[in-house]
Amino acid sequence: MELTKRQKDLLIGKLQDYYFDAYHEQLGLIGAENFYSFIMEECAPLIYNRALRDARHVAEQQMASLMEELDVLEKH
Repeated sequence: MELTKRQKDLLIGKLQDYYFDAYHEQLGLIGAENFYSFIMEECAPLIYNRALRDARHVAEQQMASLMEELDVLEKH
């Protein structure tokens, strides 16, 4: 997954803020970029695939509902 430079910079800043709030220490830019890279390589694909499964489930439910509505409209 690719983010824009602005999105990446914003996320890195949030990682640094989180680290400071949690550990009361500054997380340097290199450390934050390494953490960002880890998240993007290891976590993002899992989150993306989960989102696809959730979207698929919603689409299947909507399709089933549509099929039920079409069955009601069918003339016998």
